[in-house]
Amino acid sequence: MAFRRYDTSAGGTPPESRETPAPGPVDPVGLKDPGTDGQARDSPGDHDTDRREPVEGRAGAGRPAVARWVFPAAVAAFAALCLSLVIWDGRMPAARGPDAPADTFSAARATAHVREIAAAPRPSGSAAHTQAREYLVRTLTALGIDTRVHTGAAAAHRPDLSPTGADSRYAGLRLENVVARIPGTASTRPVALVTHYDSTEAGPGANDAGVPVSVLLETARALRTGPPPRNDVLFVFTDAEESGLLGAQSLVNTPGVLPSDAVILNFEARGSRGPSLMFEAGPDTAWLVKTLAGEVPGARTDSLLDAAYDYMPNLTDFTVFQEAGHQGLNLAYLDGYTHYHGATDTPEQVDPATVQHQGGQALGLARALGSADLARTPAGDSAYFQAAGFFVSYPLGAALPAALAAAGLGLVLLLRLRARGQLSIGGVCRGFLVALGQLLLAAGAAFALAPLTASGHVEFDHYYDIGGHGPALAGFLALTLAVGSTLALLVRRWAGPREQVAGAALLWILLSCVSAVALPGGSHVFIWPALGLLAAAAVLTSRAGTTVRGRVLAAALGTVPAALLVFPLLPLLTDALGLGLVAAPVAVAALLTALLPGVLPGLPRLLPVTAAVVAVAVLAGTALLPPERERHLRADLAYLWDADRRTAHWLSGAPSDDWSDRFLPADAEPGSVTDLWPGWRVPVRRGPAEEYPLPGPRITTEVLGGSEAGGRRVRVTAVSERGARELVIVVSGAAVRGWSVSGVPGEFADDPPGDAAWELWVRQVPERGTELELDLAPGPATVRVIDRTPGLPGPAAGGPDGTRAPALGIASVGEATLVATARTLQ
Repeated sequence: MAFRRYDTSAGGTPPESRETPAPGPVDPVGLKDPGTDGQARDSPGDHDTDRREPVEGRAGAGRPAVARWVFPAAVAAFAALCLSLVIWDGRMPAARGPDAPADTFSAARATAHVREIAAAPRPSGSAAHTQAREYLVRTLTALGIDTRVHTGAAAAHRPDLSPTGADSRYAGLRLENVVARIPGTASTRPVALVTHYDSTEAGPGANDAGVPVSVLLETARALRTGPPPRNDVLFVFTDAEESGLLGAQSLVNTPGVLPSDAVILNFEARGSRGPSLMFEAGPDTAWLVKTLAGEVPGARTDSLLDAAYDYMPNLTDFTVFQEAGHQGLNLAYLDGYTHYHGATDTPEQVDPATVQHQGGQALGLARALGSADLARTPAGDSAYFQAAGFFVSYPLGAALPAALAAAGLGLVLLLRLRARGQLSIGGVCRGFLVALGQLLLAAGAAFALAPLTASGHVEFDHYYDIGGHGPALAGFLALTLAVGSTLALLVRRWAGPREQVAGAALLWILLSCVSAVALPGGSHVFIWPALGLLAAAAVLTSRAGTTVRGRVLAAALGTVPAALLVFPLLPLLTDALGLGLVAAPVAVAALLTALLPGVLPGLPRLLPVTAAVVAVAVLAGTALLPPERERHLRADLAYLWDADRRTAHWLSGAPSDDWSDRFLPADAEPGSVTDLWPGWRVPVRRGPAEEYPLPGPRITTEVLGGSEAGGRRVRVTAVSERGARELVIVVSGAAVRGWSVSGVPGEFADDPPGDAAWELWVRQVPERGTELELDLAPGPATVRVIDRTPGLPGPAAGGPDGTRAPALGIASVGEATLVATARTLQ
């Protein structure tokens, strides 16, 4: 590290005005800027003196000049050690074969279930969905486990799940959840292992959620081979998770099916490989997280995941259980995102090591919680992380005091070094701007170059990621080093190395304080590295910093916390966000590269050139690699027939490709379709279609009377003339204040703001149709009913290379207008 000796504008005293220089430690790595007389220089651009050997390396100092390399060598050694530990801790377990001991989890036995369940797409209500449910019941019953199918209905308001981006609600009129129970010997509280057994229509859902379903089946088998658990253990397979979390909603709405105090362990998949991570915990679950980390081998978790997930639009069944007051954990694997919700999510894409890892967690948690006394569990939440094989946990409320401690230590160091004339406030501010500039430039370059790097990968247009993004991440990290070192060298005359390091430390401190307030569960990523950096600076600026041991200690303090917390974060962020948002891990890496001037005695001028050459070679290689063979992408095309206006349209939310261009103009730009479907906010490409006339839905309306707020109550009856099992009802022109569908009440507040359309997706509609009762605000209202079936008409029927139909498929639209008058309301 290098800090400025003094600054006259900040009150420092020039050396010629001093009678006797103040005693102080000898500079280990350029913390002082020795001049020809052994005193400090005043210029902030003393880059030449920065390259001189330290005082102790001169004649009479008693130590060779090579000692100046002790600190950077120690930093490199500790960084390599930490990287090795991160890689070692990140190993995936070996998948166990079919001959594994009966009381253990076997990936081979579990994947056999995947092949049975994921033979075809199984959206809720489909024939494949029914076959999957029957397979679950048959398998669990054969294990001697009491298994029941609970049928119910539910409605939910889930705008975040809308395929159209509208203010959407969902209703399922026949939901079938499978619940199996292994009774406990003296149950103190039930434990429920949960996943969903439906899939999207876009693919067979081998990973989402064929693997979690198979994990639970194999866990139930292994649990049955040992002694019975103390607590009741439930295995719950929910319906219609992909259709609005409706199966879970039905469970919590139906008394007696799922115990209200059950601990929920929800298992999910958002990719096709990688470790299973505990990424979400409910309130007052510090005890549960400790159980996971302490009792389950291979458990992986970090409170940063939980804290960040709160800001993301993703939802799982665990959301419903949390809203109902259940405690629990949510676990999923994230890597291999380009197979998610697509035609390639097949059994061939299942990674046995991932199955083994998630299965080990499921069985470990089932046994640990199944045998524990859960009658009284302590309250409280915690910040937690894993480093070098150790689990660290502390109360969440300690995050802010720890951040303030880092800020206080930084202030003490600043005042101390300013009093010595080694640092100025102006210099720290200049260094801060350099560090912030490095971060912004590197992140901006990565964001701009990511689409170019992925230009040869067609999956990027659909997923904003590519199949194997590891090499690309390495290239962007090299780019980060090139950008950071180049900027550091260019501004040395304006902000010397000591100012740059001090400014970078200030950036770490600010991020610590901000995250402790806004993201306390993730603040440890900044707080502990900041404390380590400041502790290292304190050692280096003391007399201990003149010794080899002191330098090695400083290297450990400054390197180990940052490396152990940041190194594993880089691939994790890339897996979670995809290559399209690689700017996020690049920004984190830039926080480390900003510290380089304090590690190297003189920043080598070849470093930015070498890093840039590596970055260009790796990123160009990624861009020029041929696309994966046999990669089938989802056929994103919908046929919409407006039965009232007698017009047909093709719609696609995907970029132009060879197949969709057969139906849509290649130059069609994404735009609005609110004239066809009010409330649809997602821009899509559209074009005229050949007419394949479909009978529109039959709609009847009836005004039931006035409402207390001056509006009116209306009944809308909708029937699909072509037997569609799914209806979408859109109300525009008047706000909806309350509603129910076929006797199922709406669960959440309505009345969308402004002139937003109100939208309801109804699944499992019987042949006789459905009745929707609305409490409408005053004024005219238009009701549009869309009935929907999967598949595409005419030449689009097969889809490209056998891919499945899109989420919307064939739809026909019918419309009715309701006009409220004073006479009507009397």
